[in-house]
Formats: sequence, C-alpha cells, structure tokens
Amino acid sequence: MTAVSSHNASVRTLYLQGLEGMVAEVEASIFPGLPSFEVVGLGDSSIREAKERVRASIRSCGFTFPNQRLLVNISPAYLHKSGSSFDLAIAMAILLASGQVNNTKGNIVIYGELSLTGEVRPVPGTISRLLALEDFSKITCIVPTKDCEEASLLGVQVVGVDTLKDAISVISYDDLLSGSVSPFIPLHEVIPEPKTDISALRGQPEALRAITLAAAGFHNLLLVGSPGTGKSLSARILQGILPPLTRKEKIDLLRVESALSVLSKESILSRERPFRYVHHTCTPSAMVGGGRNAVPGEISRALNGILFLDELPEFSPKVLDLLRVPIETGEMKVSRNNCTNLYPARFMLVAAMNPCRCGKCLDSPSECTCSPTMISSYQGKVSGALLDRMDIFCTLSHISEESLLETMKGDFTPESVTWRERIEEIWEIQYQRCKESGVGPVRNGECREGNLGELFRFGTNEMEYAAMVAHQLQLSVRGLQRMVRLARTIADMDGDRDVKKDHIIEAVSFRLPKWGEKKV
Repeated sequence: MTAVSSHNASVRTLYLQGLEGMVAEVEASIFPGLPSFEVVGLGDSSIREAKERVRASIRSCGFTFPNQRLLVNISPAYLHKSGSSFDLAIAMAILLASGQVNNTKGNIVIYGELSLTGEVRPVPGTISRLLALEDFSKITCIVPTKDCEEASLLGVQVVGVDTLKDAISVISYDDLLSGSVSPFIPLHEVIPEPKTDISALRGQPEALRAITLAAAGFHNLLLVGSPGTGKSLSARILQGILPPLTRKEKIDLLRVESALSVLSKESILSRERPFRYVHHTCTPSAMVGGGRNAVPGEISRALNGILFLDELPEFSPKVLDLLRVPIETGEMKVSRNNCTNLYPARFMLVAAMNPCRCGKCLDSPSECTCSPTMISSYQGKVSGALLDRMDIFCTLSHISEESLLETMKGDFTPESVTWRERIEEIWEIQYQRCKESGVGPVRNGECREGNLGELFRFGTNEMEYAAMVAHQLQLSVRGLQRMVRLARTIADMDGDRDVKKDHIIEAVSFRLPKWGEKKV
C-alpha cells in the first residue's frame, strides 16, 4: 500500500477567551486529492468565513493557493474560538506548508485580520493576548501595525506589519522591516485637566464635603435631590478630583477596553480614571458583561473609576441586584453555555435619584403632586440591600440667591487640581497604613479586612461607641463596617492618626438618609 505524501506546517497565534489571552497552534496540511479547504478546531462562523478571506488575500499578494486537499486545524480543539484574528496565522501556515515561504525565524507568533487585498487589519485585545506569552526574547511576535501602540504599554517589542507581504518578508529574511519595532510610550506624560472644576459646586457645602470624602476613601455615594440641584454635576466633578491611574491600573483598564475595540492613541496615553454614565434602560448583560462573545460590561469598563447611575429608581430591579456581588467582591463571574469568564469589578458606585416622581417633595412640598404612598413606592424601587452598600448619603437642595449670583459671575479660581493632589496624598497615607499592618495596599472604602478596628486605629472607647450607635440605628454588620471605613477617611481628611468620636458622629450623619415622606 503506497503512503500518501503530505506537506505540513504550523505557527502559533493568540486569541481572546473573555479577558484572558490564549495561545493556539494553527496547523496546515496539504494532501493529494480533490481541491477542498476545511478549518477544524471548534471555531465559530467568523473563523469559517476566514477561508474566503485567506484565499483571496494569498492570491492578491501574488502567491498560489494550493489546488489540493487543504486541512487547517486550530488547537486546542476542545476550546471554543471566535474572531477574525486567526486570518494571518492561517494564511502563513498555508504558505509555509506549500513551500512558498521559508521560515528563518523559527519560533514565531502571529495574528491579525486579512482583507481581500492582503491588507492586515488591527484586532481588539492586543494587551491581553501578549500577556499570555512568557518569554518575548525568544519569540518573533508579528502583529498589525496599529496594534503596536498597545504592545508598547507592556514594554514589549513586536513587529508591526501592514500587509501579508510584509509578514512574509519578516519571516523569510533575517532583517526586520525598517521602523517595524514598536517604541515604548511613557504613560506619565498625559494627565488631562478636569472637565468640570469643583468650584462650580457653589452653595452646596454638604455635597462638597460628600464628594471629597468619597474621593478620599473611594466610597460609594448616593446623591438625592430635586431636578437641577447639581447631582450629575457633582458626579462629574468627582471624576476630576480623583488621582490619575497608576501604570498597573491603566493596563488593567485597557485590557478591558481592548477586548471591546481597537484602542485609540488618546485612550492609550490618557491616565484619567473612567467615568461610565449608564442609562436606566441598561440590560443585565450590558451591565455585568456576557453576550454571545462574552464581552465585558459597564461595571468592568468603570474599573478603578466611577460607575454613575442616574435616575436610580428607574433601573430594572434585576439590573440593580446584579451590582450587589461585585460591590462586595470586586469581581464578576459570568457563565454562559460554552464558558465561564471572570471580569474585574473594582469601581466607585455613584448614583443619583429624585426624592419622588415629580422631584419636588423636598424643596417645594406644596407643589409636589405625589401622595405619601406614591413617594414610598418610588423610593422603594431601590432595594434595601443596595442602599446598605452605599457609604455616603447626600441630599442636595436648591442653592440660595447669593450663590446663584456667584455662579453667573464666573470669577472663581480652579481648585480641582489642588484637591486631586491632596487626595493623592491621603491615598498614600492609607497605603502606608496597610503596609505597616501587613496587608495589601487598598483605599479605605475597598478594605475587606476582618479586624477593621485595629487596622483603622480605633480605640476601645471608639469601637464601643460605634457598636452602640450601629445597634441603636439597627445597622447591619455591613452597615457598621461601612460606617467605620467612612470614619477612618474623615480622620485621614482631618489629618488625625487615630479615629475619634467626632469622626464617627460625622460618618453616622452621612449614613442616615435625610429624605422620607412628604412634608406637610
């Protein structure tokens, strides 16, 4: 019996599984027989469609597509794969198997989408893909040119190519393409100015205190007030006084954004913390992530920044209930039919709501058209479990005539940058305290340690006082812990090493909602 000769070749590629980068091997075998082209390895329709893109691209670049039986396998075959990033690896494996291209580099990793004319197009997720590789010194990594900027964040040298011919030249010749190695881009160069200055919040001393405390400890914040009292403005100001992202935080955030789309240069260079404004029509999958291709949701896109929910009672109860677990754990597990993905969910929840449907029961009770039952029903749309996870409750009212006049003059000095620097110093104090206690560096609002009294430097009398107040107010254990964290932040703002009773009293005042039934 005569053995059937075949030609084989393989290259490695990178793909996304949720937010995680995965390494796959693309194998191509050419057998004698009737012309056919099959791709196996548990790929979806986007990979099956790659056959026609690859065929047209190879021919457009002046090479011959094999007129025999062609089989391409993408392993590991037990994992589901999707996306167009396999195109370039499939084309290269075919050219190597057919003998039209000679690999002089040895160990190569390659990915990218192909057009019908052989152009290499960028694909999302470069940061996560490259993090799947361990030793870059022994690998020639070929990526689309537009993805080189993302690679530079990791300090990794990759070869950027614009066409299939460029990729073939890199593999076939010893010299790399001129200017193809991506430069390192320093992150510290771009810190944008605040879009809205904190001085715009005139006539609202309680709101000013609330947002500065929220920023200083990364605490969840609920803003309640009539329409036009500055709830959305306060949330925007809060973004401007948060310190810039660290390098690690920036890379973690861009991993999320890169999985959704190709990053722009502005988003790569900016160190501004994210501000995600979520509309009340948001669906559960849009909030936490998932869908057919398991993409991150809004809570992950707000990583290390602000998730702003306006008109909180208008949200679906199912959507609001989904926030409870990630607020406590800092991560969200999304399970679908074919996989389970773990998404990061460390964010500051800032929510805004009217006190009633018409919004007038606080400032203009005589004009309010809502009955006590309607007010109770409207406020009851937000579950007690979610309210228990808010650190600060702040009520906003219409400002005085003098303050209104000051806002029209506009002769104020910008203060947000000064506040940002001060809050950054307070964060460093919190990190140092954690280091001295032998725990990981976290801000007060994110601390999940069991012995908060010792970590936050509560005296015996202060701990007893906090427990007594929590018992009288019928706070849960979670409510007590959040009150303790806020008291520690107040002490940090005041420059005190230890927490005092005055700090606890102020923390309690921010834990008590100041809105209720209609005044008569």
